[in-house]
Amino acid sequence: MRASKLPAWGIVALAALFGAALLATAALASRSLHERDAAVRDGILLRAAHVLESLLRGTTPDAAGTVLNEFLEEQAGSVEGVAIVGPAGVLASAGADTTDAFEVPAALGREWRPAALGAGADAGPGPGSEPGRGGGFMGGRGPGGRGTPSLRLRLRATPAVGNESALSRLVLVGGAGAALALVGLALVAARGMAERQRREAAEAESQRLATVARAGAGLAHRLRNPLAVVKGTAQLLEDRVPEGERERVERIVAASGRMETILSRLLDFARPPAPQPTSFDLAALSRDVASRGGGATVHAECAISVRADREHVETILEELLANARAFDSEGTIEVAVRVLGANAVLDVADRGPGLDLDPASAFEPYVTSRPDGTGLGLAIVKALAVANGGSATLAPRPGGGCVASLSLPVSEG
Repeated sequence: MRASKLPAWGIVALAALFGAALLATAALASRSLHERDAAVRDGILLRAAHVLESLLRGTTPDAAGTVLNEFLEEQAGSVEGVAIVGPAGVLASAGADTTDAFEVPAALGREWRPAALGAGADAGPGPGSEPGRGGGFMGGRGPGGRGTPSLRLRLRATPAVGNESALSRLVLVGGAGAALALVGLALVAARGMAERQRREAAEAESQRLATVARAGAGLAHRLRNPLAVVKGTAQLLEDRVPEGERERVERIVAASGRMETILSRLLDFARPPAPQPTSFDLAALSRDVASRGGGATVHAECAISVRADREHVETILEELLANARAFDSEGTIEVAVRVLGANAVLDVADRGPGLDLDPASAFEPYVTSRPDGTGLGLAIVKALAVANGGSATLAPRPGGGCVASLSLPVSEG
């Protein structure tokens, strides 16, 4: 599939999908790094707890404070707070607060048994105990057995050990930034592609209409002279034929005039003048044209300046109002002018019978639903609108009727 055929929204959707996958991958990698850091921290604290347990086994609760302070000095790079906790609470502590810190069970030996049993408990050795020996982290079996497993050691890591690494944050932020950049680039690319597709479609339409126009213009030139002869001859005969034949001659003159109008409009469509854009108030021009075109109500909250060829826009308004009046001869034609984004939009609404053909095909040359229509009015409207960087559309009106819309770029000045 060629890139030019891929819809612009498809580019954005693919970019969003890849961006979401990239962000999910970055989040997973960041979480893995964070879990790795946590595992490293716990491993460091576990080794430090082994060292502290060994130191405490050879001392008594009364000397625990000194041992804890010496331990903190030795482990200053990794531990900033330590405490010994028993059933009744903290027995001894040093350094930073250890609330919610890393905690492991400890078996410290016979001297620590009163603290392990809690206040008022029997401090004597139980059956089968071995005085002076502890079972380590996994060696204690309760007050009646070896060690003092009801004691716990709490250790708080220093910020350098306990925090999430900068690498995990960098991975997450980098992934989010890359995902946003990818979506942003896709939006820019989609906008460029949409503009390119619009230009290609406009160029193809222009070439197609140019072919139709050239064929029609050639035919018009060939027909104008013979038609002038027919009309002139009929006009000369009007006063010379008998009264009973005069009506036929008048019909020839009228039909010739109508054909001249068709040929003139065909030439206008075939060779529309190049636009000479200027800035002017679209609302004011709409009021001016409406006042000359059988009357129409114009709604505009303020002056709306557009950049286009004023004569082209005036021709478009005259054509749209005439078309609306042809379908709604007695009703009130409503004209609304407003700003929509970077464009000014003018709507001409009627309460006629509505659309009886495809709105897009109504702008094709020689397509009309009016008995007296030439099929070139809306084709000229569209050609002039596109030549001025705008567009023209038709749509059903809620409640009945039709809305013809003209869109033109707003003047930057």
